[in-house]
Amino acid sequence: MREKIGYCRQKAAECAARAQEAADKDTRELFLRFRNSWLSAAKRYESSAPAAPGEIPQRRPSSFAPEPSTHDWRSRPNDARTDTTAERLGAA
Repeated sequence: MREKIGYCRQKAAECAARAQEAADKDTRELFLRFRNSWLSAAKRYESSAPAAPGEIPQRRPSSFAPEPSTHDWRSRPNDARTDTTAERLGAA
């Protein structure tokens, strides 16, 4: 069960990083929704996982990265991306 929780949290962190790298608001919001979905899955696994005898369940922070604010993405330099979201994600 811990492997599943770890996997969900890893994917959530990846989505949070992709949201911070996103060139536009819609893509950023999409990755934040993905992040929230992965975190919800991790929480479901945590709530259904039986604790080992003598083990105290540990709570992790709800997010690995803070949500980017409007200031964050506007203050970064423009990397002049011309590719689309689908191209970045590997679609042909």
